[in-house]
Amino acid sequence: VSLDPSLGVGGDNAAIQIFELPGLEQVGEWCHNKTPIQQQVKLLNSITKNIEAEVGKPNSDQMPRVFWSVENNTIGEAALVVITELGEENFGGVMLSDNTKMGSSRRGFNTTHREKITACSKLKNWIETDKMRVNSAMSIGELKNFVAVGNTFKAKVGERDDLISALLLIV
Repeated sequence: VSLDPSLGVGGDNAAIQIFELPGLEQVGEWCHNKTPIQQQVKLLNSITKNIEAEVGKPNSDQMPRVFWSVENNTIGEAALVVITELGEENFGGVMLSDNTKMGSSRRGFNTTHREKITACSKLKNWIETDKMRVNSAMSIGELKNFVAVGNTFKAKVGERDDLISALLLIV
């Protein structure tokens, strides 16, 4: 489960993507542009708890059954504050973070230019080789309008790519 947060004031959408593992099949999504950051994180919390209730908590010797994360760029910092206030331990499953950078203890994922390009390449390959299955019309619509522009990828002018941003966190 991934959250790409937004300000929630009518501009960009906040977006949540939900995928089943290990099949990498999309089983749910949500996006909205007027939901405040606190409610976005509470929705993420509710989703992770509901999935964990459905699949069951793992025993101490088993792998977690629910994984979730958030983008921590810019507005993502506010999401991290809300997660801390709610208590990460009160979410279902385990929060994943990119702690590969030397000395990094920052929660969530920071999508730098290089990491975005890598994730976009993997996403393209996974979809083309049927390793990942995207089922929603909204996500497929965003994929159709997500194009290379210079040395990056983004939505065509006038289109959205918020669901794609949350999808890249899954990748």
